[in-house]
Amino acid sequence: MADRYIDNMTRTTREAQRLDEQFDLMTENVGYLLHPTIAGSLPRNPAIADVATGTGRFLLRIHESYPDAQLDGFDISSALFGNNLPANVKLSIIDAKRPIPDQLHGMYDVVNVRMLVAGMLPDDWAPTVLNLSQMLKPGGFLQWTECDFITLKYLRGHIDSRVDSINRLGRAFGGALHERFSHGWNRLQSCMDAAGLIESSRDTVSSDRVPGTRERSTKSSVLAPLAWMRLISERGAPGALTSDEIVQLEADVQEDIASGAYVRYDIYTTYGRKPQ
Repeated sequence: MADRYIDNMTRTTREAQRLDEQFDLMTENVGYLLHPTIAGSLPRNPAIADVATGTGRFLLRIHESYPDAQLDGFDISSALFGNNLPANVKLSIIDAKRPIPDQLHGMYDVVNVRMLVAGMLPDDWAPTVLNLSQMLKPGGFLQWTECDFITLKYLRGHIDSRVDSINRLGRAFGGALHERFSHGWNRLQSCMDAAGLIESSRDTVSSDRVPGTRERSTKSSVLAPLAWMRLISERGAPGALTSDEIVQLEADVQEDIASGAYVRYDIYTTYGRKPQ
């Protein structure tokens, strides 16, 4: 198993909290857990898989709408798996970039994926979409949500807002992961078409579609870059900031946010259906 996520990210309690917060904020701005086209086609008790499930947040949220559904989560690592899950929520280890076990073929009405970009290389997207499409029942949907972090911007909310430090942080993180961030969100629909899925579509919203999430989303958006900076500093990477420099940068970033700096990027939800 090639776990590319740990190249730049960690799996800690703090990371689990960040991922759950990011998930909830993104869901609030997207406006749904399952696209209305998908939700409207499901049986009363569907079989739903969540790939790259992390803490299982998607399954816990979807359980509220489908308390008697089959809800299965898969991830390349169990490090972030939650405890005290509902009886119908099962979490297992699987590497979606490798062939899917035969026993999972044709099992699910929906396969959901969200924010796998940190664990993907450019050539991983097409074969992974093909792998996951094999998990679908005839008529089942693959839904995949990713973000365009290449054009992410930190903007000023007021005439006197400061953005220098938060932009410095964003440029460093975006530059380090540029190759990964350049793919996925812009290729998923064509990958689904190539995998034989039909009725593919892409829904796009801004990360601050709901104005009341803007400050929370901005505070959340800097957590991954700061965690990455600490990680490469601990690894002694060339050019990495020292611990003290990171502490100072974080303080400066928080001052920028307090002054009214905010983040904006696009969120893409792409889905396709397996032919009957």
